[in-house]
Amino acid sequence: MKNPLNRIALIFFIVIATVSCKSVVNFQTKELYEINPVVNSNDINGFNAINIFRDDFDKSVWSSPEIKCVNLKSENQTVYEGKGALMVKWDKIAGGCKWVGIGFGWNNWAAKDITDITDVAAIQMQVKAVNSNFKNFPVAFALEDYSGVQCYYGFTLALASGEFNKNTWTSVTIPLSKFNFEGQDFDVEKVKQFMIQLEGEGEIYLDDIKIVRLQNG
Repeated sequence: MKNPLNRIALIFFIVIATVSCKSVVNFQTKELYEINPVVNSNDINGFNAINIFRDDFDKSVWSSPEIKCVNLKSENQTVYEGKGALMVKWDKIAGGCKWVGIGFGWNNWAAKDITDITDVAAIQMQVKAVNSNFKNFPVAFALEDYSGVQCYYGFTLALASGEFNKNTWTSVTIPLSKFNFEGQDFDVEKVKQFMIQLEGEGEIYLDDIKIVRLQNG
């Protein structure tokens, strides 16, 4: 028969060891999977390529080759936001050009799928006069797909937040629904670039061209 004193001593030792462990070990409740904070993105219905032009005058920005008709250059003094803008000066009539314009193959010329945003988003830009004020903005806006189809929509005063002047920036907002994509058989899954067709003459600063969600979108 085992010694009862040895058994009592063993139980006492286990109790002391258990109490000691609880005094030095801290257990933390941990989820099976790490929960990362949600990152607030600026996407619109999953569409992320919202910045058409911000600061960089890179290879995705181009203009008509005839410098007598249009001159496009980087501007870092007069900006709406960030570090850079564009200064655009054109004279289609004096230069004798058939077509004058500038283009933006944003997102490194990748094909952009705008299927889910055509009814809820718009292209918005900031415009400022270089010298004289004006009301009429003699341009037309266009999107081109990778099959070469182009959809145009001409400027109207309803698109602008006010008159254009040399002291303040004016917002121009063109809802994507204004473009006749279906009628032109435009491929909204493969947008190539955004273009601005220039008519008459003018001289402006252009900045912060992006896709925004409409207030009722």
